[in-house]
Amino acid sequence: MSRVVAVTGASSGLGAAVAREVVARGMARALVLVARRADRLDALGEELKRSRPGLETWTIAVDLAEPDAPARVARETLERFGGVDVLINNAGLGLPTLFADAPPEDLERQLAVNLRAPMLLTRHLVDSLIARRGTVVNVGSAITCVANSALGGYGATKAGLAYWNDAIRRELAASGVSVCLVEPGPIATEFSDAFRKLSRDGAPPHPVVESTSPWMTADVADVARRVAGLIERPRRRLSVRRRLVWPFRAMGALARAFPALGDWIVIRAFHVDQAATAAEKV
Repeated sequence: MSRVVAVTGASSGLGAAVAREVVARGMARALVLVARRADRLDALGEELKRSRPGLETWTIAVDLAEPDAPARVARETLERFGGVDVLINNAGLGLPTLFADAPPEDLERQLAVNLRAPMLLTRHLVDSLIARRGTVVNVGSAITCVANSALGGYGATKAGLAYWNDAIRRELAASGVSVCLVEPGPIATEFSDAFRKLSRDGAPPHPVVESTSPWMTADVADVARRVAGLIERPRRRLSVRRRLVWPFRAMGALARAFPALGDWIVIRAFHVDQAATAAEKV
């Protein structure tokens, strides 16, 4: 295939798995791999080139929270390959903390990585995507179905991403650009491991994050196969079956139908943890 595919958050987890799947299926002639960790990106690039002779890879080690990062990624991609056919906005930052406990700089980083970066990167590349009738895949989250006290900042960025995803899907449809939203539940990756271990000032992880059962956790290779499949068969939304996505949607529908009940359930689930947090502050 003659596609140029760009993947953010490609150094590990879902991003790396998607890159491997794209190459294994012969979907691209070139890959742009974007993440903070240069050593991992370079190792992945070499691995992929060994697995498919003739494949070009270009690694861009950058922190997408930096203001000029999206412009830099777009500029290097266009200079190197002349355009992009597929953009997979996978990079994400999750910090499970009650909003009142979250350091402002943590909120700023989540906004920058989860929402600002994909929006601006896509904007910088949109002319190329239109010219090539390309595809944009945005990796969101099932958490947006239910407003969760432990994930208020993270969930808000993913809710914003979902709104923007639908808006540009409708805007760009007439131009031949496909825009897809992926809504995975928890995935067995380093991201999920770090997500569970994160704490504030040595406090234990939040119970809603720590209690995720193995049967609720999706296999990263399975999710990567589904994401790669969107390149040839785009869909408006892709949810991982038999995981937390559908329970979250059911809870969200219940909360919308009965707002008072939804508030009671969520507040009840978190009031013990909030009380413990307040006691630690005294």
